[in-house]
Amino acid sequence: MKMSIGSAILAGLLLGAVPGGLPPSTHTDDLLDSPGGHPIAILLPGTARRVVETRDGYVKVVVEGWVRQEGAPAILEVPPPASPSPPPEPVSLSGRIEIRLPTKEIRYGAGAHVTLLGNLTELEPRRAVLATAYQSEVRDLEAQIAQLETAKRQALNSSDNLTQASKKLDQAKASLARKSQELGAIQKKYGTLGDALAEEFKVAEVSADPGGEYHLYGVAPGEYRLRAWFSDQGSEYRWYLPASVSAQKSTVLDLGAAKVGQDPFLQSP
Repeated sequence: MKMSIGSAILAGLLLGAVPGGLPPSTHTDDLLDSPGGHPIAILLPGTARRVVETRDGYVKVVVEGWVRQEGAPAILEVPPPASPSPPPEPVSLSGRIEIRLPTKEIRYGAGAHVTLLGNLTELEPRRAVLATAYQSEVRDLEAQIAQLETAKRQALNSSDNLTQASKKLDQAKASLARKSQELGAIQKKYGTLGDALAEEFKVAEVSADPGGEYHLYGVAPGEYRLRAWFSDQGSEYRWYLPASVSAQKSTVLDLGAAKVGQDPFLQSP
């Protein structure tokens, strides 16, 4: 008889306690102090819960987790440092400046100034605006100077008497000098503006060695413009041309004689 009573009590305990696990919650739950009681905590989504008892439509659960000890410093997870990517292989742009005179004599551009310009999407439109403004100012002056040069030659070959011929020649020379000064002032103004624009987009610069060779080291691969100028016995040689720097090997760009007197940087594309 005693054994039967004990078995009944044990069965009742087992029915009252239904241990087992609930799947992690998908929403927040209020944790109550008793069935239908007051909230004492909130269980966030994803909380793992273990059932220890069911009663009156409520489930008593046990939650296991960690809380930070009061006053203890916070522990921040520091991600491991990323492996540094290998630096790009250094490349260079180099070449020789060589001037071949009509006399067959060769001059190397010793001391020539060489500048590499980048950011072409912004540089080229601004240069085009500058070049257009320059050409519009000098076009009429250059035409007037050409006419005055013709008038001077005609005065020299004139069949008029010496006094009249001399007077025409003096007039032509004086007008030619004034127009040439005006042209020089315009060229100087726009030359200064061009230098300022090039300085803004300068990536690297160097002076050529006594043999006319220049070397620009550590240039990132990409598309550039090379601007160079060289003075020789009063003659100005200037260049402005594309320079495509390869990522695979060093780039060579030699410069030969260019048109004297005109700055290609101030010419429309």
